[in-house]
Amino acid sequence: MKGIIFTEFLEMVESEFGFAVADEVVAKTSSHSEGVYSGVESYPHQDLIAMIGGLSVSVGLEQGELVRSFGRYLFRSFTKNNTMFFEGISDAFVFLKGIETVIHTEVRKLYDDAKPPEFECYEDGDRSLVLNYHSNRPFADLAEGLILECLEYFEDTAILSRFAGPTGDHCSARFVLERSKTVP
Repeated sequence: MKGIIFTEFLEMVESEFGFAVADEVVAKTSSHSEGVYSGVESYPHQDLIAMIGGLSVSVGLEQGELVRSFGRYLFRSFTKNNTMFFEGISDAFVFLKGIETVIHTEVRKLYDDAKPPEFECYEDGDRSLVLNYHSNRPFADLAEGLILECLEYFEDTAILSRFAGPTGDHCSARFVLERSKTVP
């Protein structure tokens, strides 16, 4: 997993819970990097899972809730640091349909060792978008947070439903977004 995810996570922990909590999470978590991450290097995703577990214990919040919050934080950071992906897009469904073909394609160009999750997207009628998520890492909660924040960013009132994916764990999920009316 790319180091940028780790650095963003630690920035979120510091901004949401303070430096002392971030420092405590890093100190209590046994990791390959000893808490020092480079944005371009790759690290075992188990290190992030361990930090999430440590944060959960430190702040008394459920891990899934923390991961979804991190997904929301990550999307907000993405909008600030990658404005080119948002140019000319005014709709959450259009943006989400481009995750695999636009964003992940660029990620793979920049980092030939990157292994982003896969999103298979299709529209189901005029008001419904289905995203099938699959990853080698158990971060469906992260994907959910990213999608929720995407809806908020585009001021979209679609309702998000989540269903278990074929693996029956957090490595896959089906997300269904339903709008009450068609967007022009």
